[in-house]
Amino acid sequence: MKRWISLLALIILFGFGLPQTSFAGNEEEGMSSLEKGDPIRHLMLLRSGRFEIQPMAQFGINESFYQSIGFGVNLSYYFTNYLGLGVSFLYNPIFIDSDEVEAVKKDEYDQSVRESLAISRPTMNFDVGLYYAPLTGKFNLFSWILNYDFHIYAGFGAIMMGSACAAGGAICNEAKNTGLEGPKFAGVIGLGVRLFFNNFIALNLEFKDYMTKYADFSRNPADDRSR
Repeated sequence: MKRWISLLALIILFGFGLPQTSFAGNEEEGMSSLEKGDPIRHLMLLRSGRFEIQPMAQFGINESFYQSIGFGVNLSYYFTNYLGLGVSFLYNPIFIDSDEVEAVKKDEYDQSVRESLAISRPTMNFDVGLYYAPLTGKFNLFSWILNYDFHIYAGFGAIMMGSACAAGGAICNEAKNTGLEGPKFAGVIGLGVRLFFNNFIALNLEFKDYMTKYADFSRNPADDRSR
């Protein structure tokens, strides 16, 4: 009798076990690859009380006669994970002629223009302002998990303007002294995305707009062209 009771108990347990095993298998088959994968944890929150040093390369845009390329450094300190103070300084040693300057040099302009045309160009710039990072997160790139933030920048600064003669000439040297050179103070706004590779290295892609006005070129003391 005990043998039949034991056999009946085994049959009942086996019967209850079958649907449970089948349900588990169906649940596994219905899961997406994201649900099967390991969760993304440990969001990087290291900015609070953090001091950062960033080497920088700069490419000027909206420049009429030259494409300026500069290098510098940014220093920033974050009071919280979302709010920080930054200071940047850049020097522009490289200027690539635009098509307009190339045309002047190739005698496509009148000689009086070529001998008198002085062109302004930014030699250095600096700014100080606040960073605010409203969006932070992580994403998977080729099995490499990267932290990122989207940040907004607002502050003030200045552009130090220099000048150069498009094709040389004594009249041009006089035109260079008509207000093309000197500091041009500006309000500065910016947007950027920063990618954190680890706790110590990040790539910052940032656009900044120096809101100021300066003369693009001059031919004589009474002929400044401002934008």
